[in-house]
Amino acid sequence: MKGSGDSLDTGMISKDDLKDKYVFFDIDGTLAAYRFKDCVGESIVTNNGMNIQDLNDGIFFKRGPSKFMQKVVLDIKDVVREIICLSYCTSDRERIDKNLWLDKYYPMIKNRFIIDFDTDDKIETILKYCSDNNILLDKVVFVDDVLKDLRKAEKLGIKSYHISSFLDYFME
Repeated sequence: MKGSGDSLDTGMISKDDLKDKYVFFDIDGTLAAYRFKDCVGESIVTNNGMNIQDLNDGIFFKRGPSKFMQKVVLDIKDVVREIICLSYCTSDRERIDKNLWLDKYYPMIKNRFIIDFDTDDKIETILKYCSDNNILLDKVVFVDDVLKDLRKAEKLGIKSYHISSFLDYFME
């Protein structure tokens, strides 16, 4: 496995980069594929890109997790300070289903923030969590697939990684 010095040069992340960190993972596009019903967006969608009827039919239970990311999360669980899920939702049903989905596929992630897409902000949620728990931002890692959120996190002092930074995670 590459050391943390290598990750700064290549953009890839290693277990060493996550040691003693609070790691925030997104769900859609990170812990699971974003694609729903063989497409990335419907004509009648929520603001989060999913069809309301699909959400009501429990679309989250019709897709599995990223088996690769399950292995990563299991591999890091003993070296990080905490693994936290941070995901958007557009309805109470989506929030409930995402929590049930996490219970099934990522039961090791106990701390979860499934926040409202229209009114909440992922990075502000991280900042508030850190403030409330006296966590220094240099102890935080944010993993997502949305460049806008990753850039905002970086500007505010939160180390952020696109999910693609894990492609070589298990390589030596």
